[in-house]
Amino acid sequence: MAAEMILKYIAQLALIHAEAFTPGWSVDDFAVHMELASDDVLEISEDGEVQGFVITRTALDQAEILTIVVAPSHQCIGLGQSLLRLAETCVRERGADIMFLDVAADNASAIRLYEKCGYHQCGTRPGYYRREVNGIIGRVDAVLYKKHLA
Repeated sequence: MAAEMILKYIAQLALIHAEAFTPGWSVDDFAVHMELASDDVLEISEDGEVQGFVITRTALDQAEILTIVVAPSHQCIGLGQSLLRLAETCVRERGADIMFLDVAADNASAIRLYEKCGYHQCGTRPGYYRREVNGIIGRVDAVLYKKHLA
């Protein structure tokens, strides 16, 4: 991929991420993930428009979803489930037999998706996510999930 195309692609990822999370990851953050041999940046796109993406990290027989996002204009049509399957296939090909992820305890739609796709709660990280609502900063727990892929 030409450098100009890569920059345009990374900019799309950063924009979609910022629409879903505060603060969103920067263009530089995405560039790092694209360069790391342990990470895979996988997307679903159409006509050059990224509709959703997932970033995984694999270490030996274990993998983790670092982030997964579906663009607001493409939500509720099954792309999240498709991205999970894509990620699971990718990390299995790398030799992983278990996938981990974490999700904010207040993200009910993501929790429903993960549980529907066979992920099981395995712990919590108290106060892991920072939230700002109407200028008030607070913290939300992260719920940890895992799925055996083999």
